[in-house]
Amino acid sequence: MEFTAEQQAHIDQILADTKAKWIKDELEPIQAQVEQYKPKEKSDTEKALEQKEQELWNKEKSLILKEHNLHEFADFFNANDTEQLNKDIEKLNKVLDAKKLNSSYIPDSHKQTDAYTQAEKNKDTIGMIDTKLSKIFK
Repeated sequence: MEFTAEQQAHIDQILADTKAKWIKDELEPIQAQVEQYKPKEKSDTEKALEQKEQELWNKEKSLILKEHNLHEFADFFNANDTEQLNKDIEKLNKVLDAKKLNSSYIPDSHKQTDAYTQAEKNKDTIGMIDTKLSKIFK
């Protein structure tokens, strides 16, 4: 269906009027309501203050980690306050202590040597008899 230039102009005018009315009656009130919930822009002073607070916290975190000899693990701590950082340090120390115990040398063929075995090894028959008799007379 084709329209004449006059009809197309009339349709375009109706669409423009309807769109303007919709913007005024529907869109603008919604935008006004949403605008009040929009976060406020921070001033340069507020941004600078936040940056200084972050730098101070990073220095404090670094000192606490050095105090606990964990400064190599600084990248793994994402705490935002001292209390949380101390909890995280405690958790890591427990894990590291468990790893130390598990990785220490545990001989699997080590046997306790008693006096009899020692005497037998040295071919000391008197010592062997002495240990056997000492067990009987105890």
